[in-house]
Amino acid sequence: MKVLLVQSYLGQCDSFPVYPLGLAYIGTSLHHKGHEVEIFDPNVSTHPYDDLQKRVVNFSPDFVGISLRNIDNQHRVAPFYHYTYFQNTLKTVKESNPDVKIIVGGAGFSMFAEKIMERNPSIDFGIYLEGEDNVPELLDNLHNPESVSGIYFRKNGKVTFSGFRPLPDFRNEPMPRRDFLDITPYLSHLESLGIQTVRGCPLKCTYCNYPQLNGNRLRARDAKSVCDEIEYLIKQYHVNQFMFADGVFNAPLRHSEEICEEIIKRGLKVKWSAWMELKHIPKSFLLLAMKAGCVGITFSPDGISQNALDGLQKGLKEKDVKDSFVLFTKDEDVKNLNVTYGMFINPPGETFLGLIKTIIFFIKGKLLLAGRGGTFINWIRLEPETKVFLEAIGKGEIPRNLELLPDNQKELKKLFYSKSPLCHLDFLIITMLKSLNIFKLLLLKSGLKKTRRLERKG
Repeated sequence: MKVLLVQSYLGQCDSFPVYPLGLAYIGTSLHHKGHEVEIFDPNVSTHPYDDLQKRVVNFSPDFVGISLRNIDNQHRVAPFYHYTYFQNTLKTVKESNPDVKIIVGGAGFSMFAEKIMERNPSIDFGIYLEGEDNVPELLDNLHNPESVSGIYFRKNGKVTFSGFRPLPDFRNEPMPRRDFLDITPYLSHLESLGIQTVRGCPLKCTYCNYPQLNGNRLRARDAKSVCDEIEYLIKQYHVNQFMFADGVFNAPLRHSEEICEEIIKRGLKVKWSAWMELKHIPKSFLLLAMKAGCVGITFSPDGISQNALDGLQKGLKEKDVKDSFVLFTKDEDVKNLNVTYGMFINPPGETFLGLIKTIIFFIKGKLLLAGRGGTFINWIRLEPETKVFLEAIGKGEIPRNLELLPDNQKELKKLFYSKSPLCHLDFLIITMLKSLNIFKLLLLKSGLKKTRRLERKG
């Protein structure tokens, strides 16, 4: 069969393009089963819907698979609702070929699978969680979809779920092919092209649904296969930078050490970044990672005060956060690393003193890590089945009927958690952040004008 895999259009938001790694894995599985596969990403197209329509017409696929990765940008100050653009992506495919069958999957879909199926009757099948195994199996059992576990389908006009399916053995998944689409648009930004070394997350952060979507047991590839993929990207596509697209790269620590050691052993000249857990970050590992090409790390302590760290179940001490910050701002050996810290405003357990500590840490990070990372703050975006969502309902902090998949972008603003009574200070913090954004924009414009004046003088 001919299968066109499409990364859902996110809308004209201010972000860099992200290579559709999940679709590459599924495309590889389908290719191994003898299917003809193409991948299209409208997010790197000048005319996304027009080009999608042309691709559907010209390729004439039997199936179109759409990946819905993000529901929204999870940003309270400047919310952006990707889901409405997903609906337009669906509409474009159906208008291009009313007879084509549509399969939808991706992390965003899995969070709201039944609701999305019910609200969008043009979807024929839904893939719950990871799809490397069940998508090819579905195409072999189109007349009996209930025999394929992990599938949403329609029966007698109703959305039906075929039952839960064990997650794939990621350790033995074949390397994802990258020739299903042009890789060039993803080579200019460090975090556009991802390599996945592990799936699953054993952490217990109260706001996060990673364990629900990827399991709470780690499924890790060995260092050799990871570095085989890096070598393939270097030799085949001249890739010299990427990010490790893991929820947490350094957990377990020995796994990431082995990857760094293998990169060094092979003499692979690359630059990379990763999200890391702050708790397992000894200086010896940082030096090893830098030798292996690490140039950027993002930490997500999410809280500064002990009350907030405990409320978020981070397994960290306040001293852990402070000690790491001192290391990255004072130690000459790691001064070349780009380091970013993410924190939440008013998470569960937060106090007024803790809120003040968060704002001070945010400002210190902006000043002391300027030009090499910094700090950012946000509010928790409530998501289904997370502990913070269920506890907020139980305590009466949010309505029981709160719709987490709203009809429009305006409703997004209601979906961010803020601990009462500290939530009354949110307006002041949002105003501060908006003012900072305006100031940065003015500085940028001023710098551009100065550059242009110098160019004219030259």
